[in-house]
This record gives sequence, C-alpha cells and structure tokens, in this order.
Amino acid sequence: MKIIFSTNNKFVRLLFWLCASVLISACSTLTLSQFEVQRPSRISIPSEVKKVFIRADLVDESNDKLGIKSQVLQELAKELNRFGRFEVSVVKTFNESQIDSEKETVAIIQGEVISGGEVDRGQFTDLATCTGGIGGRLSSAAAASISDDAITLDNWRGYVCRKGAFASNVAELAFSTAFAMAGLNEVIPPKNQVVRIYNYKNLSLFAQTNFSFTVIGLSRETFAIRSDSASFGRSITEKDSYRNIKESHLISLTLGSLISITRIPIFPIPFRQVALASRSNPKQIFYGPKALPIPEIYDLPPKEKRQIIRLLVKQTLDSFIRTISPYKVMVTAEVAEGGKAEAGNLLKEGKSKQALNLIEAIPQGEREAEDWYNLGLAYEASAVSREDYEDARRFYITALEKSPGIKLYAQGVGRTRRYLAETKTLAKQTQK
Repeated sequence: MKIIFSTNNKFVRLLFWLCASVLISACSTLTLSQFEVQRPSRISIPSEVKKVFIRADLVDESNDKLGIKSQVLQELAKELNRFGRFEVSVVKTFNESQIDSEKETVAIIQGEVISGGEVDRGQFTDLATCTGGIGGRLSSAAAASISDDAITLDNWRGYVCRKGAFASNVAELAFSTAFAMAGLNEVIPPKNQVVRIYNYKNLSLFAQTNFSFTVIGLSRETFAIRSDSASFGRSITEKDSYRNIKESHLISLTLGSLISITRIPIFPIPFRQVALASRSNPKQIFYGPKALPIPEIYDLPPKEKRQIIRLLVKQTLDSFIRTISPYKVMVTAEVAEGGKAEAGNLLKEGKSKQALNLIEAIPQGEREAEDWYNLGLAYEASAVSREDYEDARRFYITALEKSPGIKLYAQGVGRTRRYLAETKTLAKQTQK
C-alpha cells in the first residue's frame, strides 16, 4: 500500500512540475513590437528613371493556365507605387517615339507569366490496429478524434481500427487506463490488425514570373532580369473512402493469417509489409496518357483558391521588386518591460510616438535602462531619416551602459548599426 502511495505521490509531483513549466513558459513569452523599415534594393537604378511602364503586350501568357497575368501586372504596379521610388503604370502598348530621350529616361518591364496546377488522384494502403473491448473501443475512437484519423470497424467483433501515430497512441493508452480504472475494461484491451485502402488526392498550384527591367534614354540598357516562382501543395485523404480489404485475427499467433489466399501464392514472405502491399496493390490505373487536370471548384473552394493565388502572386513578385526598388518590411523587436515611463504597452500597440513623448517627459537623469531602450525603440519604429536611427542607436548604447551585458540592448545597437550602413545606399536610390 505504501509503495502505491509513493508511486502516486511521485506522479502528482511530476504532474505539478509539468504544469508549472507550462505556466512559466506562457508567462515568459516575449513582448514584441512591430514597425516598418525601408531597405535598399539589390541593384541601384539610375536616379533619373522616374517613370516605369509595364508592357502588357510584351508579357507572354501562353503558359498562364490559371489566367493570372492581369492580376500579376496590377499587383506589381501597386507594390512599386506603394514604395514610392517609381511612378508605375500598366499599358497595353507603348510608343517609344513619344519619349524625348534627352529630357526624360523611362523604364520598361516585360517578360512572361507562367502558372498552372495539377490534381493527382489515387488509392493508398495502410495497416490499421483494431482495439476491442468496451474501453478499447472508446479509447481508440477518442484517440482517433484527437489525431483526426479515420476509423473503420472490423467484421469479426466490431473492433475500432485506426492507423494512429505516436501522439494518438499515447492518448489511447491514457484513455484505456482511465476506463480500466473506472471498471469498464482491462488495462490492455485485445487487438487485431486490418489492411485498409482509401482514396487520396494531391493538389498543387504554381506561379512563375520572368521579368526584365530595361532603361530607355540616351541609350538602352537592361538592368535586371529575374525569374521567380512560388508553389502551393496539399494532400487530401477522403476519410469516407476507407474500407477494409483484409482482416487478420489472432495476430499474435500467426503471421500467415495476415496474408490472403491469392491465385499466385505469396506466402511465406519474410517481411509482412511487403506481403500486405503486394496483396493490396490497387488494380486500377490512375495515370493515363493525358496531363493531370487543374484543380476545379470541387477540389478547392473558390474563395480559398483566390486566397492561394493571391499569395502565390505576391510571393512570386517579391524578389523582383526588391531587386529594382527600395522596399519596406515589418521588423519585430522585443520591448523592455518596466522602467519609470512603463511605455512597453504603447510600443506593443504600435503607438511609438506616444511612447516617445511619455519617456521624454521624464528627466534624463531619472530614466532607467528600460526607459532608454524603449526610447531607442520608439525612435527606430518611427524613423524617417538617418538622424532618427543615430538617435536610436545612441539611446540603446546608453541603456547598455546602465545595464551592461543585457543581450536585448546589445541587439538594438547591432540592428541600428546595420540600418545606418544601409542609409547611404538608400539615400542614393531614393533621391528625387
């Protein structure tokens, strides 16, 4: 009796420490602030280039199976205009003779858009474990629902069959133990195995852009040629299609019971999985001479398909845009908790100007290290000039001097140092 109590006591202590660890982890999550910063492009386009024309007539769409060319061109123009380096428009045609090359220099974007998709349908085989007994059936069904696994019932005794994984197997063990303690069944319920087949489909969508950036002025020069692509894939199992094709009873007694009687004997085979695959290999042919079809409305809902294509378009254009134009990205930095100003919440809410005013209202001699760091973060988050980054770096250094060795403050110094190194290049690229 004492041994049982000791074991239970150890279990309770272990459970307590696990819960405490989860709580500590949850409470110690980082408090972050997001702000937008500008980055220089990979190449520097001549400063005299102000206008950019996207030539729709020179963008090939012969391999655009998804019909996304117009969306790609409009998204490209929108993003380039948003970053402000160029004045961009999509044109159906362009007459170069209208440009006075001695007074104006323009750029032309042309290339091709490629897109498509496939739906691959077929059958697959798995080996499922079937659990019997009241508690076994309940625990296996509960574990299957947790792991989102399809279940079948064998024809022998109505056992619940599921493939399962490590997590769901652990869950089943916990459920079956709980049911056994409640008197519903033995701790280890009887088991069988079943060979099952089910239908699946693999969906894929892809987009690719091949664009060039050519400057037209006193001379013609191509500054950038880039090809970028993005893809989406998903494997869908049709749970309603599961069915048992071979049931094995008393699996602990014989291997032969796992193998069906066929016209060509396949037993004995030393590897059970090989025998099962040989027995359950689908007879149907799923790959014909034609190409696989593009996903339709029944494969992907229209709303989801539009969202996926929108994301593919954006991902495909990002690298080309960053090659030719300064761009803006969101940066995440940790907020310092505490300080006299307690401006952390304002920074987390994106209110950097309010946080800046709150901290600067405190006399410099009374500011704590957290205040100086958050002041630097406020300047960095609202920076519009090189001087703002210089001030932010100076405040981070002050925080580090007050609390030497704090990694967070050192990261702020390093981050702004990188921005300051980029500002010279950025100034050249953005000067009007």
